[in-house]
Amino acid sequence: MISAKKIIENPFYSIAHKGDEKIIMPASEIKKIKDLAKKVCKNNILFVVGEPGSGKSLVEKELEKAIPKNYGVRKLLFTVDLLNELRALPSEVVLRKKKFIVFIDKFELSDVVDDKKLKKILDVISETSKAGVGFVISCLPQTLARVFEISDELKKSSIVYNVPRLTYEQAKMLVISRLNSVRKKKSNSIEPFTEHELKSIWRTSNGNPRMILLLCANIYENKKSD
Repeated sequence: MISAKKIIENPFYSIAHKGDEKIIMPASEIKKIKDLAKKVCKNNILFVVGEPGSGKSLVEKELEKAIPKNYGVRKLLFTVDLLNELRALPSEVVLRKKKFIVFIDKFELSDVVDDKKLKKILDVISETSKAGVGFVISCLPQTLARVFEISDELKKSSIVYNVPRLTYEQAKMLVISRLNSVRKKKSNSIEPFTEHELKSIWRTSNGNPRMILLLCANIYENKKSD
């Protein structure tokens, strides 16, 4: 187990700092997300797609912030109860006389949900969106591929937002931001990393923010031990 002292001394152990969000989700992407929120409010189904640690949660956070206050927000998880929760939504819309945006986090395939049950869930999502409910569904790329294999209707009608990978310059900014969080004097230096090491980290991570931080954490710790 990593000690609390090491977490404080190594700025890369923590997965998210508030200062990192603007690097991972720059203004240009936030504008796209705000435009997507408007489409979701028109009862569209939006899939937010990316690998673990790519920034799906940040995208969901920005989407939720962009939803008008006169809309209700429901957050559901991909569990065995999901089907019943989805079926109850149209009645809730009528009862409360309020439009809803439903966020389904970690919509991932599992052994407890076979293709038959997944098809039922996808059909209900499609029907519920027509009844006045917008959906934001976060998932892995392989999950989306399976969803579209099973539901041709969703493949034709859904909106897909692929979380962008960090460019090398963004990755560099992320590393500098973390280093500055423990420096006495802030700078644009990437020390103790070299440019070669940082480029290798970025390529290995495939631009995934969480993976960049994990790789940096290990190298940083080793350099401190030398």
